[in-house]
Amino acid sequence: MNLWGHLSGSFGLGEGARCTARALEAAGLQVRWCDLPLSSHPGDHPLPPDGPGGPALIDLIHTNPNVLRSSDSLGRRLQLQAPLRIGFWAWELEQFPTGWDWAFAGLDQLWCPSAFTAAALGLRSPVPVTALPHLIDWSRADRLARQRAWRPRPAVFTVFYAFDGWSTEGRKNPFAAIDAFQMAFPRDGEGAPAAQLWLKLSSAGQFPDLAARLRARAIADPRIELIERHLSAEAFDGLYRGADVLLSLHRSEGFGLTLAEAMAAGLPVVATGYSGNLEFMDSDSALLVPGTPVTIQHSQGDYRRGCRWVDPCVATAAGHLRRLAADATLARRLAMAGRQAVADRLAPERLAAIVAERLGSLLRWAGRHELLAALPAGHPLAALQ
Repeated sequence: MNLWGHLSGSFGLGEGARCTARALEAAGLQVRWCDLPLSSHPGDHPLPPDGPGGPALIDLIHTNPNVLRSSDSLGRRLQLQAPLRIGFWAWELEQFPTGWDWAFAGLDQLWCPSAFTAAALGLRSPVPVTALPHLIDWSRADRLARQRAWRPRPAVFTVFYAFDGWSTEGRKNPFAAIDAFQMAFPRDGEGAPAAQLWLKLSSAGQFPDLAARLRARAIADPRIELIERHLSAEAFDGLYRGADVLLSLHRSEGFGLTLAEAMAAGLPVVATGYSGNLEFMDSDSALLVPGTPVTIQHSQGDYRRGCRWVDPCVATAAGHLRRLAADATLARRLAMAGRQAVADRLAPERLAAIVAERLGSLLRWAGRHELLAALPAGHPLAALQ
């Protein structure tokens, strides 16, 4: 299989593509990594050595139609020659994305990271749509969990929030995270525990107005540290190790990769109880924040006016943060439950089985008999049928 995606990229779509590579390899496929670098994001993630030689039987394109259309160089890089073709799209709203229909041409199947996303894409898809949740890097998660297990409870309670400017301020809702932190831990509140907020903003240089407004909030409250520089993977893992809770007051998510990574690392999570993150979390494994359905009033990127998402309750989020800061037993229980939840839902064998079933279904379609007949004896694709 040829896997096309932003595989060297140190950002969400890049890590999502690497998650898909893990699932494919767990299913026994020989994967050739075909990188599609983006000039808008750093591409410092190492790639494996060259994959298997010879022609591939399947091309999987792991990027979104809007990304492909916005960059002529990506279209030229794609050399799709395999007889079978699968798309993998990430999407975050209940409605089908405007202007993506053209990208169905040539696809045999469409994959995506959650049932929430599959329901939206399935509204217009002429081909089958399958949810394949992200297979996170479990060796990394296990290492972080061991390190966190030996971490003493610090004197200062640390809230961690991270997002990329390209994901849009409207959807990621960073100022609500600041409001929830300050409501939970007022600076002049008697008896309030010492607390700090680590606010990680990626692509800050490309969104100067957003960065300036976040910087102003951080300057006004010295307990808020705004991290604008690009971090190495190890430095980012240091935030997972050092925090006491990951906070996400998103208005909608297609999956929530940072949330899954945090839970796998044994870091408690407070998050909006809506959209794709419910693929791997529930009220037993995370502290969920209710949201009020609202209509988008101003378009941001592909999130168009008239579509729907939710406004999470800041007061409820603040209450959850206060409970975690005051109750070490609750924090430990939530960390264990969160890690177990993602271990169950995002287990390599479970996701590998989804891959095998979908490829087996693809090969059973009418018109595939000639392809199967041409395979050499014992070829793994023949077994999948």
